[in-house]
Amino acid sequence: MSFDVIVIGAGIGGLGCAARLTKAGRRVLVLEKNNHIGGTAYVFHRKGFTFPMGPLSFSFPDRVRSFLAAAGIEAEIGFRRNHFQLISPSLDIIYSARLNSVKRELANAFPHEKPGLEAFFRDLTEIIRQTEDVHLWHPDYWPKTARLKPGREKPRLSSDPARILEYSRTPCRRLLDRHLSDPTLKNFLGSQGTSEPEMSVLTLAFMWNVMSEVGIWSPSCGIHGLADLLAEAVMRNGGDIRVNSGVKDIRIEKGRVTGVRTESGEALAAPWVVSNVDPKKTFLELCSAADIPRPFLATIAATPYTGSELCVYLGLEPQKVDWKRMRATHLFYQHKEEPIRAGPEAFEDFENREIELCRWSDNAPDHVPPGKGSLVLRVSFPYDHFAGYRTGEKKRTAGYRAYKSALTQKLIAVSENALPGLGTAVEVVETATPLTYADWGRRYQGSIAGWTWRAEHGRSFKGKLLIETPLQNLLFVGIYAATELFLGGVPTAMHTADLAAGTILGDTNRDES
Repeated sequence: MSFDVIVIGAGIGGLGCAARLTKAGRRVLVLEKNNHIGGTAYVFHRKGFTFPMGPLSFSFPDRVRSFLAAAGIEAEIGFRRNHFQLISPSLDIIYSARLNSVKRELANAFPHEKPGLEAFFRDLTEIIRQTEDVHLWHPDYWPKTARLKPGREKPRLSSDPARILEYSRTPCRRLLDRHLSDPTLKNFLGSQGTSEPEMSVLTLAFMWNVMSEVGIWSPSCGIHGLADLLAEAVMRNGGDIRVNSGVKDIRIEKGRVTGVRTESGEALAAPWVVSNVDPKKTFLELCSAADIPRPFLATIAATPYTGSELCVYLGLEPQKVDWKRMRATHLFYQHKEEPIRAGPEAFEDFENREIELCRWSDNAPDHVPPGKGSLVLRVSFPYDHFAGYRTGEKKRTAGYRAYKSALTQKLIAVSENALPGLGTAVEVVETATPLTYADWGRRYQGSIAGWTWRAEHGRSFKGKLLIETPLQNLLFVGIYAATELFLGGVPTAMHTADLAAGTILGDTNRDES
């Protein structure tokens, strides 16, 4: 059986690409290993409560609307802005306000740093101005085929490309150290939390522009609703989506993809394959190393992803909780600021770690029974800490369940310092670990947010997009198809889907038979 395009993975990126292609008349098959579409951009149900599997909200809602319209989707979708708060022993601030407001509040909290804050925000504002539309004009943010297309009009440059490269390779700590001295203040401005700054100047500018100026939003249909709309468009235009249909390997002949072989042994032919599976899983597990240039494969293997997390989902009686300290939908909370202990026990020291508390029912009041509420607790956690409990895909050792339960109760107890009464309000509990993200989310070692944000890896890849690969007609879509999330998660997935579809639709060698 043959198709024009086979898409591996029915996440937002895979479905988005398929929707664009089927609208243009291409014969598309989407293969999804899970029993549902959407990847982690979907929901699950427990005792009358509905919880999100992954992303809670996203930026650039207008871009999402535009992409859906281009895919032939005309649904009316409203967007609710989410606000973000940090509470630590040194600071309590809502930081999703406009930059000038954040600057004023920080100057009140750190009066000795006022001149430095003025200088820092002046530099930050200028960097944002230079970089906010970088993906529209900088060649590193285009697919190679778009750069080389004959007759393409040279874009107006909003800034010096060399300066953008410098921003992407410069640790933001240098900018912070230039103007500020207080460690708490530098950590907050460099991480939007309590962590030490690790990201580049370019990523820092993106993060603050999105958080304070663009905003982070939740769609009225839910993020899973976007996946449903895209899947409906694919099917309406004649495409095929098969769930419970994992891919065993990608078939390659003389450096060019020819199709895939499924886990059930079925051979499917197509001149194009689009992977919504992350690059490490794609190249290290679905392709033969002999078919991939060694330097490229080495870079894929060596460049790290972002880490994983422990996530606790709570269905609760909201009237039993004292919500006074939580002034935003998302609260990042750290109870203590003490020297970090060495060893694996440090990850379990939740009192001394930053925890995200998201009042999920703010965004999705129809996802809880009448009079109930829901809360999502998240804390970063390395995959290796849990790896010893994994004996195979979705298989665990005998002690896994008890350890997961103990961590869950400890996380709830620490969160109760911010939300008194939380422990007695809980009616439903579910917990996801890095193993959950690996086996159900299909993410390499449970990674949750794309490639690493650490500045020292800013030069690992030549460009900012990995849509095109060394294997002819194998394309990537999704958040891992961009080395930097310059539009955030969901918009980056849609943006790469759009570019991949455009690459295929511009192909002049398509077999029309």
